[in-house]
Amino acid sequence: MSLTAIPYNRVQTTGNILFATRGGKIHSFNLSDSKHLSSWQHPDAEKFAASSQNQEADSKKETNSPEEAEAEAEESEPPAKRQKVAEAEGDLSTATENTGALTAEAAAQINDRNGKDGKRKGKKQSKGPSHEDKSRMGKAVDRPLITLMTCTDDGKHLIAVSGHDKAVWVFEHDGQGILTQLSQRVMPKRPSAVTIGFGPQIIIADKFGDVYYIPLLITPPSPSTQALRTTPAPAPKSAEPAANTLTVHSKRNLQALEHQRKQLEAKKSEGAESKSEGPNFELTLLLGHVSMLTAVLVAEDDGKKYILTADRDEHIRVSRYVPQAHIIEAFCLGHKEYISDMVIPKGKGDILISGGGDEDLFIWDWKAGNVLSKTNLLTLAREIAPQVSKVSVSGLTSLLYPSGAGESLTYVLAICEGIKAIFTWQLTNESQLKNPSIIQLPCNPLHITTTVPSSDGSRLKLIVAMDSAQNPEARSLHAYTLTRSENRLSSDVELPIHGQRTDDMEVQVSDKEIRDMFYNIENLRKQGGGEDAGSESVPQGDAESEAIPAPKE
Repeated sequence: MSLTAIPYNRVQTTGNILFATRGGKIHSFNLSDSKHLSSWQHPDAEKFAASSQNQEADSKKETNSPEEAEAEAEESEPPAKRQKVAEAEGDLSTATENTGALTAEAAAQINDRNGKDGKRKGKKQSKGPSHEDKSRMGKAVDRPLITLMTCTDDGKHLIAVSGHDKAVWVFEHDGQGILTQLSQRVMPKRPSAVTIGFGPQIIIADKFGDVYYIPLLITPPSPSTQALRTTPAPAPKSAEPAANTLTVHSKRNLQALEHQRKQLEAKKSEGAESKSEGPNFELTLLLGHVSMLTAVLVAEDDGKKYILTADRDEHIRVSRYVPQAHIIEAFCLGHKEYISDMVIPKGKGDILISGGGDEDLFIWDWKAGNVLSKTNLLTLAREIAPQVSKVSVSGLTSLLYPSGAGESLTYVLAICEGIKAIFTWQLTNESQLKNPSIIQLPCNPLHITTTVPSSDGSRLKLIVAMDSAQNPEARSLHAYTLTRSENRLSSDVELPIHGQRTDDMEVQVSDKEIRDMFYNIENLRKQGGGEDAGSESVPQGDAESEAIPAPKE
């Protein structure tokens, strides 16, 4: 089984600073000189490394031969025990030599000894770790992985989500790529999407269909709020059994009464544990779907604020913002397959673009819930991967490209799971995606982002996190400059990003583990539904044409 480094899987830019996640680490780079600046590591990274080493040591022990295992078992027995066994064997041989047969009394005595020793020896030879092994190994630690990341508009705070422990991390950014951890809050369910709301607040959607908001910064509660929080609730009425020892006399009924009391005590202890396991921070439930949520956005139009949510059941819901998030303004219905991502293009706040398992990208008037147009993505994907029968959109983003005279053109970019390309379109004033183009890549893209045009005239940069396990000679983190020709985007220069080193905690991962971690969009597709249910989909990571030229160096 081949092992490789975990690729970078999330990228985020703010000014000239690039943040990129790899496993349980967040790295920062300076895009001006492409140098590595700093790293933050999840606290579980070292625990996972230690746990992995213990498991490797245990697996080596389990591979010992039966003779070695028997020898180890004999050596582990106490000397006194071995002496008694030897004495028993001596008694047996002596009795046999003297009488030629074994007396019933001697046989019973030896059988009794052998029975006890056999049971003990059986326990020594039984499979599974001993109590000593369990105390040494401790609780297994999951591999830490940053699954989501975003930052505030001013770039002063970075928000990251670690999927294995459902934790939301907030960092303060000094503007030079150095992060300072401010808080860690563990959510009730695993987050599936996150965005920055107004306030500022963090809007979090989870895999069970709920949307929460938490404050960006944790502030100490005011005296009035603290008084409300510490006011004890009225004690619930005790559910003691009506019977007692004065009214119950038979042995059977006394046993039943004792059993009832034990059950009540267990329920009380479970209730106390469930209360203590609740979140100890401000957490507000805003709204809920009946399906897994895949994307969440916030928007503002005509001075009113909204929350847009998408789910696996082809629904896009437009809800009012806090504190009226329970009021639904509109539904955007039209997808026949799951929705995996949405974007409100820059400069076009009244337009929403969504994609997922359908062949098309949808362009919406999201406030009215109307489809304005569609563009076929599958046809474009087949230009470089002719064998593709389905597409799974894994990322959508947008950018403003300066066109002169102080104006900018809006472009939309999309990546699909298992296809080595970035697809781009120009969003016209007629709310249509025109002038498509393809930026071919050496590996499958996992996430993309772009820089914001600066006043110094520097060119737009496209940052791509790739699955470098497919190509050992390729790097996982790439930066390209973007150019425009005949209203089509292209990339002509690849910029180096230095400092993409790995360490031992990030290198021990198999190809299957990479697929399980980063190729799960297609798993949202429901089996047995749709016209193409019987057709074969392209294996994850294999969608490529026979000869795809790599980007220019």
